[in-house]
Amino acid sequence: MAYQALYRKYRPTDFSQLVGQEVVKKTLQNSLKNGKISHAYLFSGPRGTGKTTIAKIFAKTVNCLSIKDGNPCLKCDNCLAISNNECPDIIEIDAASNNGVDEIRELRNKVSLVPSELKYKVYIIDEVHMLSIGAFNALLKTLEEPPEHVIFILATTDPQKVPITIISRCQCFNFKRISENDIVSRLKEISKLEKFSIDDDVLKEIARYSDGGMRDALGLLDKLVSYSSDKITINDFREINGLLSESDISLFLQKIYESDNNYVLNKLDEYYLNGKDLIRFAEDLILYIRNLLVKKYISHEETLDVHFLNSFALELNQLLSLMKESSNIKVLFEIKLLQFMNNSDLSSSPIEKNASNDKQMFDDKKSVSKSSVNKTTNQESISNSSNEEKMDVSLEDTDTNKNLVDAKNFRQIRINNALALADKKELIWLKEQWKKIMDFTLDREIGATSCFLTDATPVVASPKNVILAFEYSSLVEHGNEILDKIEFAFTKIFDKSYRVVLLTNEEWKEEKKKYIENKNKNITYQYQEEDNFVQPEKEDASSDMSDLTKTAIQLFGKNIVKIDE
Repeated sequence: MAYQALYRKYRPTDFSQLVGQEVVKKTLQNSLKNGKISHAYLFSGPRGTGKTTIAKIFAKTVNCLSIKDGNPCLKCDNCLAISNNECPDIIEIDAASNNGVDEIRELRNKVSLVPSELKYKVYIIDEVHMLSIGAFNALLKTLEEPPEHVIFILATTDPQKVPITIISRCQCFNFKRISENDIVSRLKEISKLEKFSIDDDVLKEIARYSDGGMRDALGLLDKLVSYSSDKITINDFREINGLLSESDISLFLQKIYESDNNYVLNKLDEYYLNGKDLIRFAEDLILYIRNLLVKKYISHEETLDVHFLNSFALELNQLLSLMKESSNIKVLFEIKLLQFMNNSDLSSSPIEKNASNDKQMFDDKKSVSKSSVNKTTNQESISNSSNEEKMDVSLEDTDTNKNLVDAKNFRQIRINNALALADKKELIWLKEQWKKIMDFTLDREIGATSCFLTDATPVVASPKNVILAFEYSSLVEHGNEILDKIEFAFTKIFDKSYRVVLLTNEEWKEEKKKYIENKNKNITYQYQEEDNFVQPEKEDASSDMSDLTKTAIQLFGKNIVKIDE
């Protein structure tokens, strides 16, 4: 007899041989025992989890002449005919290649014919989501009220594409991924039966790599047996699947952390030329980072910088989706790694505060409190976002012990805070949500503010602060006058409370340039609580203006509108 693939040779023939899917198995067996058989079933779940296998076992059991505890006897004429694929009453249809209206109409015409050998005629339609809309419509009536001798079993890996009208006419079962332990146990049984010599580590890797699919796991085992004539080792598994060892991944991650551009590029070249799967490599990097973070947070083991690990994992996750759609995976991988290592993106990661700076800030707060108690006035300076410019802060004897700063320096504090906690993930989220602003342009409460914000571009975001850039300075001036309305609009539109600072595009370019220069000098930005500072109230210079003048200033800005007295 010709060689038979392992997944076909060891395909379960009754419910007792099934691995996983306990809920589905128990429900179907009970329905068979009690004679409560539905006319239509829908099996949905990932590939290789047993949908078609259980459909065949069910078809065999429901036609078995002597069912035992919900299992087929496997000895009667019906069981033997079905097992040998010699029974015309069990009809398997591949919807991927028979997805037209004509095929379903032909099926509908044959449904009324009684079974030639069995009690029930069973139609197993695989990948049913591939049917066209017309084919689904043609199937509807038959599926709802089929003859008593017909059972439909529909199987799909993508239930979202199945019309709700079809789903509502079926008894639905959701198949789960098979656990890694169950897959390993099954692989051990088969290895003993086939007399394979294989390491336990290899079986665990096969189970992880198969992503919960028993068919994929058996296919991998089959391939490994063909590759290695001796004992199958973990190196054989990595070699045949283009994977890297944990030590290679660890060293590569360390070089990313050290920004060793030459090593990273050379290694990527080497992996690519040796046929390594770069997408799988990126997935393994993410998994390795996940394990490092688990060790850090649960086992409290020392590892690489946590901010680096979090940021790099997010970068890799975004990169993976791009790689799967790219025609040149290697070049894309190289560019993204170079960008990350060389900090070309302003918001690549939050900047970690160091202990000495925290201590200095604590000491500064103590000195402020002491000066307030003594009711004396002194001068002290605080660092701005670049730690190069200084701004004078006057302490005043107030009940709240807060500093008064002028509008310019208050604005600089907000810029500093936005850069100190800059978070790429937050910025991406805000940009994705930015289109929501258009939904509020006709809102009675914030409509005017929403219209104004359509000219803005978010350039920096953190959980607390946002920097918006505008093309014209007049827009920035007007925005600063309605800043409280803008922050209120943010709360209503995005359901988040942000402290907003507005810049022109030119001002933003200067701040960005300054940020990169400071980053290269290892100068960190420190977050400063705004509650420690109070912006002076603006003098209401517009009280004597006419309504027409106020409207003109709101539209064009103070620099453009000239008032002749």
